[in-house]
Amino acid sequence: MRYTFLSLLLACQLLSAQTEEELLKHFHSITANEVFAYAKTLSEPEYDGRLAGSPGYTKSAEWVTAHLKKWEIQPGYGNSYFKHFPQDYTTVKSAGRLSATLIDIKGNAIEKKYSFPEHYYPGSNSASGQVEAEVVYVGYGITAPKHQYDDYKNVDVSGKIVMIETGHPKLKNASEWNDWVDYAGSSIKLSNAVKHSALGVLYISKLASPGMKYHKELIYCHIDEKLAEELFFARQLNYKKVKEELKEKNKPQSISLKHVVSIAADTEYHPDGSYANVIGIIPGSDPKLKDEVIMVGAHLDGQGNLGELFPGALDNASGVADIMAAARALSNLPAPKRTIAFFFIGAEEKGLLGALEYANDPLFLKDKTVCYINLDMVGNGAGLYFGGGQSFPDIFTHFEKANEQYIHRPLKTNYLNRAYKGRPRTDGMALSQHGFRALSVHCTDRVKKLYYHHPADTPETLVPEIMEDVSKWLYLGLYSLANAESIDLNEKLKAE
Repeated sequence: MRYTFLSLLLACQLLSAQTEEELLKHFHSITANEVFAYAKTLSEPEYDGRLAGSPGYTKSAEWVTAHLKKWEIQPGYGNSYFKHFPQDYTTVKSAGRLSATLIDIKGNAIEKKYSFPEHYYPGSNSASGQVEAEVVYVGYGITAPKHQYDDYKNVDVSGKIVMIETGHPKLKNASEWNDWVDYAGSSIKLSNAVKHSALGVLYISKLASPGMKYHKELIYCHIDEKLAEELFFARQLNYKKVKEELKEKNKPQSISLKHVVSIAADTEYHPDGSYANVIGIIPGSDPKLKDEVIMVGAHLDGQGNLGELFPGALDNASGVADIMAAARALSNLPAPKRTIAFFFIGAEEKGLLGALEYANDPLFLKDKTVCYINLDMVGNGAGLYFGGGQSFPDIFTHFEKANEQYIHRPLKTNYLNRAYKGRPRTDGMALSQHGFRALSVHCTDRVKKLYYHHPADTPETLVPEIMEDVSKWLYLGLYSLANAESIDLNEKLKAE
């Protein structure tokens, strides 16, 4: 079957020397094997989970830039692809240990030992050592004078281990939610525990979380909610009921559980690490349009190693790999009218730090940045999602037509969410808060089981076929958009 490629690029007046045959040749050069191989390599032990600040992250960034250089994609920062930033990090040497002496209401003691990764994860930035102390449940672990709210008000946690929930009391609407953000961050909660002289923390969220800040005097780990339920059950208390009342009544439900818990952590803190944002560009060729930039990006960092490797295959070697394959194919075409920039972002898992650093000191002028398209966890699914396409239909149409003519996947889109609750959760949202036109690409209709911030997030959980199609879709959409004669960037608002 012969493709009519020029019918696809409806808004793009291609260079006359560029033939349909050449465009299709590089389109078909993108394969599932290629994209999967990139993600598999980035998931290997030699990169040690790509923790921002660590040598493993630096090595992964150098690996990506070696490919950009081979493909003759130009460095974004003069002679360098890198912009470096200081970043502390913690090496977790082993999974540590977690055990408890459960004391029932009659005073009987039951010894329990817990296992990684079933019951707990070690703290990514825990201090090293061991703490053994009575455990006190302190709800959200928040002290918020502004809201006359204090989970520590009626309990003494000095010299003890506190058990803390994620989140915060207010759940009604975005404005109220945002009003609590300054109190609800996990690092803020750890600092508050230290302020109240706690020696350890059981954080009820079994996730690898490298964004929590290091405190030299605090040992902590993340526990499964079922473990928290067990600690309550041993005292004939209903954990789910206490948690519901905490949420519904917006009143502290803190209680001393009497159990003695032991947390052991084997870590080494490195205050002098660094990470880099990586940018490669295909410069525009049109004298009038070359200063306009289309950015596509994905975070390169992962969760690191918690005594066991967290490969971070889906999150987010997949997004990086999808962009790399598209970038290689695009590098073989005549330069587009506008500049295309490939942005591999550092320290997303540390709190969107790389995106925020870019927002504060962008390489390209904000008013010349047509859009930023974010890829995160784009490697498991059967359908495509273009976030924000309804807000900017003149951008979305290039990707919509590419899918209709050549990819043939179910495609969804939406309006940009300008009233999301709490802090931004993606690099795209962070850039959006700073005034960039930030869109996103996702997969829908998950095919394989999702392992989020888990050591089982391995290449085997990826779907190479969707990764191939995402890369091909980017290739077509980016090139079409970069060659459009004009782009309407007026945002379309959702009708009330």
